[in-house]
Amino acid sequence: MTEVFPKAPLTEALIDIQVKLPGNVSLVDLEKLQDHIRVEYPDKKTRRMWEGTFEMKNEKDPLQRTQFQVDGYLFTSADGKQVVQYRLDGLTFSRLRPYTRWEEVFAEARKLWGIYVTETKPLLVTRLAVRYINSIEIPSKTFNYDDYFTAAPRIPPPLPQDLASFFTRLVIPFPDREAIAIITETPLVKPDPINTVIILDIVVSKEVNLTPGDEKIYEILRILREIKNEVFFSSITEKTKELFR
Repeated sequence: MTEVFPKAPLTEALIDIQVKLPGNVSLVDLEKLQDHIRVEYPDKKTRRMWEGTFEMKNEKDPLQRTQFQVDGYLFTSADGKQVVQYRLDGLTFSRLRPYTRWEEVFAEARKLWGIYVTETKPLLVTRLAVRYINSIEIPSKTFNYDDYFTAAPRIPPPLPQDLASFFTRLVIPFPDREAIAIITETPLVKPDPINTVIILDIVVSKEVNLTPGDEKIYEILRILREIKNEVFFSSITEKTKELFR
């Protein structure tokens, strides 16, 4: 059984479903989806996808083009704790701190997905993912990273052992469940003279080829969440767990 922490470090949990939509689905159709959730999600923002190109015409004058393209909408709950992105390539549901329970987050994502499917009629589900962003606050500016993380960054012994910053990204396949986990660790830069905040960002995904009504979608999401738990608890030490109790 997974341990529940009173002071859990989770800042955001996301469930993502990517799809292929029929060619006649437009941004107008996505905007109208708010009609079904306006009471719970009254705030609307446009979602823009950034695209950039870089072309060398000659050595002196590189040609750079940047454009922002609208690809969907973000609808936010009145308390700002829940956000659903309805996009031309799928949806993402986010639950911000305080996190409740997987069962509640999963149920809300499933409800929002049902609305999306009914109104846009996706042709295919192509990718499923869960993402959990943790903010781990260590009450010190100087400490041994090995005390808190099982795969801590290492400085070569002859060098000064103070670490100002780092960025670690691991991509780990789980072939038995046909999934991929991406683990990112990096310190959060903020003016705090006492504490050090380490971001532990875990994304677990699986490429699929399913119809929108296939019950396998929900089973796969549960499996991805199980892998996320394995990754999280394998990445931290008992001393780190004590910070959350």
